[in-house]
Amino acid sequence: MAHRDPRYRPFRLALWVVYFAAIALGLTVLLTSIVHHLRGPHRPAHTGALPTRAALRVCVTELEGLNREQNVHAWRLAEDMGSADAMPRWEAWAREWEQRVDDLGDRCRLGARDPDPQGFGGREELARAQEAVLSLHRAYRAQVNRFAQEDESLARAASEALDKARQALPAP
Repeated sequence: MAHRDPRYRPFRLALWVVYFAAIALGLTVLLTSIVHHLRGPHRPAHTGALPTRAALRVCVTELEGLNREQNVHAWRLAEDMGSADAMPRWEAWAREWEQRVDDLGDRCRLGARDPDPQGFGGREELARAQEAVLSLHRAYRAQVNRFAQEDESLARAASEALDKARQALPAP
């Protein structure tokens, strides 16, 4: 082993400190990015008045419409699964749909914890309904992702085989 010159010891220590600081900074940036990604976008709290009965009726109607759209889209995906862009289209739609559900929750103040001064209920039930719709959406996404990982190639192969069979037939 080569003997190290003691005159350079402070420089070696400084380089080790810089090395470990760079590693610590990189890990901090990585962990911060992961936490930020998992939390999602920052949504400022609404401080306006609580929704009226009429506004809550509109909110329920919108949530019913979003739930209907989700169910239709999930069934339509089964028909589109053979195409190459089915999964990217599903993912783009799912992110946009989740944003619309979050916007509905903000507009209807479903996360507000202050008591309802008008004395009528409905906001808590609507918040539970929103959570139930989101739970269904998470189940749909889990099934779609599982299918995409395990069996999407089967759907694509079936679609391609049907296309080849159709092309092999003589034109009428």
